[in-house]
Amino acid sequence: MKAKKTILILCDWFLPGFLAGGPIQSIATLTQNLANDLDFKIITNDRDFNSTKAYDNIIINEWTFYEGRSVFYVSPENLNSKFILKLIQKTPHDTIYLNSLFSKVFSIYPLNWKKQGKITSNIVLAPRGMLRDGALAVKPFKKQIFLCYAKLTGLFKNIHWQSTSADETNEIKKRIYTNVLISEVSNFPAVSNQLRSIDKEVGVLKLCFIARIVDIKNLNFAIEILKEIKSEQIIFDVYGPKEDEVYWRLCEQNAMQLPENIKFSYKSVLKQSEMSQTISQYHALFMPTQTENFGHIIVETFQNARLVIISDQTPWRFLEHNKVGFDLPLVNKNQFIQAVIALSQLGQDEFNRMSRACLIYIQQKLNIEQIKKQYLKMFEL
Repeated sequence: MKAKKTILILCDWFLPGFLAGGPIQSIATLTQNLANDLDFKIITNDRDFNSTKAYDNIIINEWTFYEGRSVFYVSPENLNSKFILKLIQKTPHDTIYLNSLFSKVFSIYPLNWKKQGKITSNIVLAPRGMLRDGALAVKPFKKQIFLCYAKLTGLFKNIHWQSTSADETNEIKKRIYTNVLISEVSNFPAVSNQLRSIDKEVGVLKLCFIARIVDIKNLNFAIEILKEIKSEQIIFDVYGPKEDEVYWRLCEQNAMQLPENIKFSYKSVLKQSEMSQTISQYHALFMPTQTENFGHIIVETFQNARLVIISDQTPWRFLEHNKVGFDLPLVNKNQFIQAVIALSQLGQDEFNRMSRACLIYIQQKLNIEQIKKQYLKMFEL
């Protein structure tokens, strides 16, 4: 029997963390779906995003297991180039998989070590949408300096890139090199398709926002839209870590100006195990994000047979044509207003038809067996 290849994953955060959102889910679903085909070893932080405390009941600074995955949780005092390089060198592996572009310890250091010959294994780099215009607009100076440095020094030479959509493929070519080696492979979805019923009255709409509360996710834009809804009864519940407290205060103050027919509430931070049940309590996800290379929460919304109102800055397009929601340009607020009104005016029968359409849409878009084959081909380096 042919021995399974070992993929060494370097990532800032992994399970049981959840505050970093999509990047954690990308690795969780990858390792879950390909566990029978590949051996995975994961090196990561011993704590969640922005946390000052290590995970409970986790063994740190040695190889351990978490839900069937082999994981090395690194404590802060060992989060340095000497320790990480030695750990990589003494861990048998075939390929290194980087789950970020701008992570100092888990991406930039390894790329430099590859260039210097200190590690010789193949590297697959998944930038996770970090080369999109919206993402580069956050701390742009540092990112542009790094990209210039990387090009001048050949830091990306002989690196195999992974994109998750045609748009991201074009962004990588635009920002790095036109002839860069890229495998275009979607992320795995997190849950199986399921349909839970929910009552839908004409003129009533239950919306949720589930994301990190930062400018790029555009919560305040959603509030601005809802300020223009004058008669429909809208419930708008927000879930997610308040990553940017200044931005959250702006959103909170703006929400105070919402009309009485809009009920705005901040709920909580959701763990992955709570996502499906929470999504199913709403009619639609309202998340006009400025940029998204995949959008796990969008996929999970479809898989839970719920509609979405999002921007056109994600891979999920032509939603109105497919009767599963709206993907709209951020420059046109009126289209968002009309989308909210249109969904609020749905009755039970039409909403049920659109709910079923969501399941059909995502099943057609994400073929699990095909995605598996694409990953295995990508790792056959």
